[in-house]
Amino acid sequence: MSGEPIEITLAADASGAMANLLGHLGEVDQAGLSDWALIGGLAVMVRLEEAHRPTRDIDTLSRQVDPEPKVTLLGIAESETSTGVLLSDGTKVDVIGVDPELNLDALPDDDRQRMFVLSHWWMAETAELITLTLLDLTNSDERVLARCRLRLARPAALVAAKLQSIETRRGATAAKRESDAYDVYRLLRVNRIGEMAEELASAPSDLGAWCVSYLKRLFVDHADQTARWLRNVSPGEFVEAGDLSALGTLVIEAYQSLD
Repeated sequence: MSGEPIEITLAADASGAMANLLGHLGEVDQAGLSDWALIGGLAVMVRLEEAHRPTRDIDTLSRQVDPEPKVTLLGIAESETSTGVLLSDGTKVDVIGVDPELNLDALPDDDRQRMFVLSHWWMAETAELITLTLLDLTNSDERVLARCRLRLARPAALVAAKLQSIETRRGATAAKRESDAYDVYRLLRVNRIGEMAEELASAPSDLGAWCVSYLKRLFVDHADQTARWLRNVSPGEFVEAGDLSALGTLVIEAYQSLD
């Protein structure tokens, strides 16, 4: 990734959870994992510059081919999980291997599987280099608690991955659809709608069109249900169905205007 990294600053929480997570991000990088990027809920919080919900998970992807990404992370791990590794303090680091090149002819026919491949490849392809700084704002000197440099998934690619995740959640993970939907809502609210639509239009294959279609289903057609999901995640932030529908419609119309 060329150019100067983007500067992003987060305020530390009183529990020290964010400082702990940033420390682990440094460990991931020092483990030697190459061509990796931060994705998932923590990536959303970094993009929002706000720790809006608790997490002890770090989600990453890597285009490292040899050895497999998880093999590299085992060097810093207490144990292995089915999707990554477990650190000594219980922090879970998941890693998804992504092919360096996208083979459109080899994409799965199943929509869910195809959108998983496309959204994760897009996150890896468009991730930006950032410098992430964690500040202690309890004192006037704004003391730096932690700083690390990493590649971070872009907002539109995170939206695509979160929408794909909502569609995929089943069984024991169904409750996580609510937090995924909340992440989509927050990302759409804080980013310029026109820029978000332009990025979705640039997504590979049919990913952008699928995202807009699913966003209509989630925020417009089933706005009442999605509003209940968001209130479950953040009871103090009352989100009405009409607000969701209006936001979704803005994105959809901006996307369609690009045709």
